[in-house]
This record gives sequence, structure tokens and C-alpha cells, in this order.
Amino acid sequence: MSAPVAAAVAAGVLIAVQAAILGAFGERVNPFTASLWVHVGGVVFGVVVVAVARLGFHLEVVRQAPWGLLAGVAGFLLVGGIAVAVGGIGLASTLAIVTAVQLLVGFTLESSGVLGRSVALDPLRVLGAALIVAGVYLVASRGPGVA
Repeated sequence: MSAPVAAAVAAGVLIAVQAAILGAFGERVNPFTASLWVHVGGVVFGVVVVAVARLGFHLEVVRQAPWGLLAGVAGFLLVGGIAVAVGGIGLASTLAIVTAVQLLVGFTLESSGVLGRSVALDPLRVLGAALIVAGVYLVASRGPGVA
């Protein structure tokens, strides 16, 4: 398994674990308060990792690409949204919907060239996405949030 594939698998595991923790945390406190504390934990962890690895804090990087900080805003809103969703529709339904939306937005960003390089949509990739969306429907329509 290549390092990028292993990193993607690890990220998938971490998203599921994080979402489960967030769902429980978001049921006990306001979901956006939970998001704040989750990010505080991430900052503390990140500072320790950067300090131990002696990577240094390079503020000039932020000056070169200040829009990169918007990923933190997106992360804060993402974590808050997951905290709300897991409590309402369950972990599996939340992850299914989030995964499908990520894929569809990813296709849009790749095919539009917004990310600096364009990746064409081909019929096989579109079929794969359609199967995932159909699977999301099956998972989410049977979840605990269904009336």
C-alpha cells in the first residue's frame, strides 16, 4: 500500500472515530462549544508535535497564503455540523452523507480546475459516484433519524 493510500485509510478511520466522539460530546454540550474544545485539543497536540519534531512556526507561510486559514474555519464548522448530525441521525448515516457530499464536491473542484489542475470526469468515475450516492440513500434512509 502506498503512503498516500495509507494516509487516506488512516484519515477515514480518524474521521469515524472523531465523529463518534463528537456525537457524544455534542449531546452533552452545545455542538459549537464542543467544536471549540475539539480544536483546542488539536492545537495543543499540533504545537507539541511541531515542537518535538522541531518543525518551527513559520508565520511567513501564512503571509504567502492567508486563505489557507479558511481551512480552519471550515474545520470548525465541519466539527460542529458533525456534532449536530450524529446526535440527530446517527453515526453511520452522518458518515455516509458526509462521504457522498465530499465525493461530489471533490469531483466538482477537480473537474473545474479550481485546485490548479483539472481531472476529467469519466464514465467509470461517475458510475462509482452514483453507486456511492445510492449506498448513502440506503444507509441514511434506514438510520435512527428516520421518522
